[in-house]
Amino acid sequence: MKAKKIAIVAEWLTSRGGAESVVDALLEAFPQADLFTTVFNEKNLPEYIKRNPKTSFLQSIPFSKSKHQSIPPLLLPAIKDLNLEGYNLIISSSSAIGKGINKPKDSIHVCYCHTPMRYVWQSEIDDRLISKPFGRFFVEYLKRWDIKNNKSVDFFLTNSKTVQKRIRRFYGRSSTVIYPPVNLLDVQSDKTQDYFISLGRLIPYKRIDLAILSCQALNQKLLIAGDGEELPSLERIATKPTRFLGRVSGEEKARYLDSAKALIFPGEEDFGIVPIEALSCGTPVIAYAIGGASEYIINGKNGILFKEQSVNCLSEAVEKFNKTKFDKKYIIKSAQKFAKKRFIREITEFIERI
Repeated sequence: MKAKKIAIVAEWLTSRGGAESVVDALLEAFPQADLFTTVFNEKNLPEYIKRNPKTSFLQSIPFSKSKHQSIPPLLLPAIKDLNLEGYNLIISSSSAIGKGINKPKDSIHVCYCHTPMRYVWQSEIDDRLISKPFGRFFVEYLKRWDIKNNKSVDFFLTNSKTVQKRIRRFYGRSSTVIYPPVNLLDVQSDKTQDYFISLGRLIPYKRIDLAILSCQALNQKLLIAGDGEELPSLERIATKPTRFLGRVSGEEKARYLDSAKALIFPGEEDFGIVPIEALSCGTPVIAYAIGGASEYIINGKNGILFKEQSVNCLSEAVEKFNKTKFDKKYIIKSAQKFAKKRFIREITEFIERI
């Protein structure tokens, strides 16, 4: 496809995460594109100011720049408020509402789907919505909204075979896997220190509690980098071998990952950016064998997989790790196929084919 006018849609631009890395790569792949989003926090993400994001009515509501996820009834009309008239190619980055754009007639909508809304379709592992008052009502409403609005999508792209199966199961749609872009870390050293690390948002489905209890049972030092709603409950179960680092900078993250014995990654993730970053340092990963990590962690080669989210099963994996020798060069090489340049090449080729 030779697109004359391209729009890239981010659901919101309020803080940095894996979705923003995809948006960055899309803007690099299509530098002529215009950027759209429901709400933009210039203070947190000043790097997007030069792209002059076009926003929805949410931008005029002051608290929406930091509390947008606390006002879900406004998010649904906000995504439809984006004026995409005149664009013949729209690429959305979506894990929630991005599929619901008002697609102009004769335009093509390509959706890079990080996952169908986890708290809607998989509330058994992410109960942040269903556990709230009237949560079941909202979950059922959002399921109907999601099914209706994904009809605006002409082509689904996704970040893993795991999510590809969810798109087929929940939407009845086919999709193409293009693994997400990862900024590989180039900080390999030979100075491994005597600690494990878990890194990311501290929310229930990440199962950081398993990492804490397993390391404590084995008297292994564990560093936890990140913050989130589960921090107080995690601090209550933690004892001396566990240390909370809080939110860390990019440089600090690279240094901690590089020096760790291994990254412990106990949650069921769609893909998992942090494990790839760890591998790029030559650091092995101990990961739950369900989800995206199972697509790139090779047992005994660049990490250890465990089959059940239990303290006993993870403890056994840590003990197995401690008895296993790893080839650092092999581990680093296993991360290379996830570099940003590969993502840009693959998504550009896909757009040219449609």
